[in-house]
Amino acid sequence: MKIGIIVCDGNEKWISCIETICTSCFKRNGDADLQFYHAWKGQLPTLENTKHLDGLISLGSAHMVSRSDKCDWMVDLSNFFLALEDSHVKLLAICFSHQLVNKAYGGEMGVSKGGFIFGVDDIKFRKSAVLPERVKSLIEKHQNGGEQLEWSLLQSHKEEVSSLGEGAVLLASSKRCKNEIVLVRNNILSMQSHPDLTPKLMMDKIWPAIIRKGFVSSESEKEVRREMNEVDTARSLDFIRDFFRS
Repeated sequence: MKIGIIVCDGNEKWISCIETICTSCFKRNGDADLQFYHAWKGQLPTLENTKHLDGLISLGSAHMVSRSDKCDWMVDLSNFFLALEDSHVKLLAICFSHQLVNKAYGGEMGVSKGGFIFGVDDIKFRKSAVLPERVKSLIEKHQNGGEQLEWSLLQSHKEEVSSLGEGAVLLASSKRCKNEIVLVRNNILSMQSHPDLTPKLMMDKIWPAIIRKGFVSSESEKEVRREMNEVDTARSLDFIRDFFRS
């Protein structure tokens, strides 16, 4: 598979390791070629320069989607997301990009009710969602003996998608975030959580910053680390791979 990676954060702490992160997540079996687009510095994907790809993965960022209308590259990326609706290329949008693509398609943003969300949440797929047959079959394939599909995934966000735009379908929710996984369009899947990160990366690169900004209490570190022992990203990455192949 040929996968394009849209990088949305220019902070050196991420740029220095982004290729390693994406290779370990999305090229685990050596079955994908990765191409990087650094959207944050104007290296934006277009329908022309992505037509050879099987899929795109747009990553997270410390930037706030609530301010995206004032940022040129975010506006341009939103317009590209809209252009994908009639494309054969599939898109997975993560965290910041999940919010940006839902906003582009008419969704609304809000501050998370629980304040800054950091740690691990159990994300459960809804049984009542009316889905395209391709996506329905994909979910059924990953269910264990017909049980409700559920993943424990890493979270780090202050904003969230508070309501979906017309045509978007809610696939999964958690206790702290209703709109966790959304089928924005048949070829566009978005996730508020972080299947791309590890507990170590979260604690090394995000935890110090959110402590410094006062978003969370340092006294919660022990509990957060305990939660992270339960994280289950492997099954979500298998699902993502099959989404691109479906």
